[in-house]
Order: sequence, then structure tokens, then C-alpha cells
Amino acid sequence: MKKNKALVLVYNGMSLSEITLLTDYLTVFQPWEEWWDIDTVGSINKEMIKTEDSFQIVPNKSFNEINFEDYNLIILSGIMNPYPIAEEKELIEFLKPLKEMVNRPLIASISSSPILLAKSGILEDVKFTSGIFEETLNEFDFFEKKNIIRQPVVYDKRNNIITAIGFAYREFAVQTAQILGFDLPDDKFSGPRKDRAYTEDELTFYMYPQKEN
Repeated sequence: MKKNKALVLVYNGMSLSEITLLTDYLTVFQPWEEWWDIDTVGSINKEMIKTEDSFQIVPNKSFNEINFEDYNLIILSGIMNPYPIAEEKELIEFLKPLKEMVNRPLIASISSSPILLAKSGILEDVKFTSGIFEETLNEFDFFEKKNIIRQPVVYDKRNNIITAIGFAYREFAVQTAQILGFDLPDDKFSGPRKDRAYTEDELTFYMYPQKEN
């Protein structure tokens, strides 16, 4: 059986916290045999990048090794200062084929990363949201402001693109997984319950199922 695959774009200053709940769900939350394969790509020569919290990532793929048809999901994380990546011509050119692609993978873009989709033409006639400052939206003519939906998470089903504001990373992860066909409740990552205390049995863990007495 062909394994499901996700492609994560990496670039200097990217946020890990906005996407790792989603990537965790696709991997460690699943049975071992159903883990998704996750590739990372950021340049033509696999240059190391540094995240906003100083983690260093060496992509395992270069631009010329990627065939978008191999993937079920493309993930783009936010970045505190999106101006530099918006000027990375190789990155923009890399994304452009997704615009005209038939049956393209789900594109999941959070926080300021829709700037990459907009500049590469992928957001044309697409309903979207973002965490981009209003001044930045007004500065660039490649943004179609008429298509902005002022909500935490927006899914444009016709174009198969989900976007979110950075603070909605939990909802972003849940809704992306739901679109991909996973059966999980809307409150999946809401944290420990607060309506009643946990029992000892509920918080005792075993590697293997235990026989009932």
C-alpha cells in the first residue's frame, strides 16, 4: 500500500509550533504502520535553515527532487518577518506549478505563509485568512484583499487550500486532519479536561493491552 506523504516547506525564521501539532498527529498519533512520511524542502541545495526559536533543520529534499504528485499535503508555516522569503525567487518559482496542477494535494498554510501562495499566484480567486499585518497586505498588489475571510481558519474547498491565523494552530491541525479523512473531534487538542479529576487508572500507561481481572 502506498504511504501517505506530506511536504513541509522550511525557511529561515519559520515557526515550528504552528505546524508540529499537525505533523505529530500524522505520525506519532497513528499506528506505526500508518505513519505518514514527511519530507522537508527549502532550497535547491538542501541548505540548513534556522527556525524562529533557533532550531536548525537540514532539509532532506531539494527543489529539483520534488514531484508534487507524490504528496497528499503541502504544509507552510508562518514567519515573523515574511519579507525576505517573499523575495526568494527560487522558492516562489518552486511553488508556481501548484497553481495549475490538476488534483493537487491539500495546501495547508498558516500565519504569514499565505504571502508565498499569493506571490506565486496560488491564492488567485481563493478565499483565505492570514496573520499578516494590514500594512503588508496593502503594500503588495498580489494580495486579493476581497478574498480575505476574517476568521481563525478558512478552508476553500473548491481550491483545496486551508489557511489559518497563527494562534489557531490547534484548530488548523484538527481541520486539516479532518479534510484528509481522519475522524477526530473538533476539541481533540483542547488539553486536559477540567470538569472532573482523572483517576489513577486513567493515567497509568502500559505498552501492551492488559488482561482484565
